[in-house]
Amino acid sequence: NNGCMRDPTLYRCKNQPHPRTRNKYNIYPTYDFACPIVDSVEGVTHALRTTEYHDRDEQFYWIIEALGIRKPYIWEYSRLNLNNTLLSKRKLTWFVNEGLVDGWDDPRFPTVRGVLRRGMTVEGLKQFIAAQGSSRSVVNMEWDKIWSFNKKVIDPVAPRFSALLKDKIVTVNIPEAQEEMKEVAKHPKNAEVGLKPIWYSPKVLIDGADAETLTEGEMVTFINWGNIIITKIRKNSTGKITSMDAKLNLENKDYKKTTKITWLAETSSASLTPTICVNYEHLITKPVLGKEEDFKQYINRNSKQEELMLGDPCLKDLKKGDIIQLQRRGFYICDQPYEPISPYSCKEAPCILIYIPDGHTKEMPTSGSKEKTKSETSKKEVGTTVKGHSASLGADVSPTSVSASAQDPLALYRRVSAQGDVVRDLKQKKAAKEDIDAAVKQLLALKVEYKEKIGQDYKPGNPPVATVPIHSSKCEVVTVTNVGSKTIYDNVAEQGEVVRKLKAEKAPKVS
Repeated sequence: NNGCMRDPTLYRCKNQPHPRTRNKYNIYPTYDFACPIVDSVEGVTHALRTTEYHDRDEQFYWIIEALGIRKPYIWEYSRLNLNNTLLSKRKLTWFVNEGLVDGWDDPRFPTVRGVLRRGMTVEGLKQFIAAQGSSRSVVNMEWDKIWSFNKKVIDPVAPRFSALLKDKIVTVNIPEAQEEMKEVAKHPKNAEVGLKPIWYSPKVLIDGADAETLTEGEMVTFINWGNIIITKIRKNSTGKITSMDAKLNLENKDYKKTTKITWLAETSSASLTPTICVNYEHLITKPVLGKEEDFKQYINRNSKQEELMLGDPCLKDLKKGDIIQLQRRGFYICDQPYEPISPYSCKEAPCILIYIPDGHTKEMPTSGSKEKTKSETSKKEVGTTVKGHSASLGADVSPTSVSASAQDPLALYRRVSAQGDVVRDLKQKKAAKEDIDAAVKQLLALKVEYKEKIGQDYKPGNPPVATVPIHSSKCEVVTVTNVGSKTIYDNVAEQGEVVRKLKAEKAPKVS
């Protein structure tokens, strides 16, 4: 019943000269006929093939048995499908011929040359492949997982540098600063990466986005320099910051909760490096295309963005293929090294850097303070979360039974459970410490109240036996004991605890 065994095609005749052998042969073996012979003759013990070739396995073994040659073993694994990606060579050729990409090594292509040019390392690729195992389950995967493996490889060894957006620079004047050069570590946690020179001067450049977050009198930390106090902020008629004055406060070593700023000194001793940072997006806008859908209807024609930057003077020394990190921006690979002014064109060639994805699904902030962002975000989230939980709790209690519900063991259990969810949400979102502490304090108070009124400690997933007063038509109070039954809310809460426990114990996905 296998259609692949019905008169299979083993050879193809083509009356055209071969690029190498010319007209010596005009007949060529098909893939199905060549694979079993080549695998057997070349000593392959295990042929790894995706499940889409399953029907051809019988044909594979039939050819080997008919020729009487050694039999390799076929091991099947699932095809890896990547979202927003075309793997068909015919469709990729169309992109090349239409000029929508640079070539077969375009960083947006799922080719080996393409991903290597975008900053993928061989070691990162190996680790990702090894982690996939030999599952036969067909899955659609995001690129984020591949790049997260790559980040683990490059993060410990990538040297750190700085770069600023060229058209959004703000000057900071620090009159007491001296023009000098010092050597600092290229990597804050790995001394083996080496040292780099950093220049200091009375005139310093910072990003405009950073400048907008600062206020007069605020103490900020300039990375690889120290604490500096902003004394004056100048703005134009439109309210845009044009320059700042500041003074050194290097004796103060308290760097907690200060805004961390990347900066570059403007000095004639070491000119800044003209740099172009390139960021690529998916070529296809739809994650998964249907069999009948035309990929040409989902082409992202704005998948390449360039930013003009002023980079660290050290960027002039980068070579093609060098991987670095621009602080507070991300990892980059040098696609084209900097070239000084040419005597023929009288122009210099900027350093071109390609952004390397790091597996983050959310856009990371490139300006301002982490502490400020956390505090502002957590305050909004706390308000929203508390409102949400209050609304859900209020929906369970009618206005006429508020006082009764306050003493109801089940209602109190729900309040403790809801507050526990608030604490977990804040911790997961890495909210500010003071907000987490306040939520934890409230949770502990509720647990104490629960123990006093119920007579036992609060245990997630183990609600107390509740007594619900029901009024009969004769105004007599009838007490119904809720024994052995749970509300939908309790079932959901209990299952949530099971899921959290399994994740904490890193249990297998299938059990």
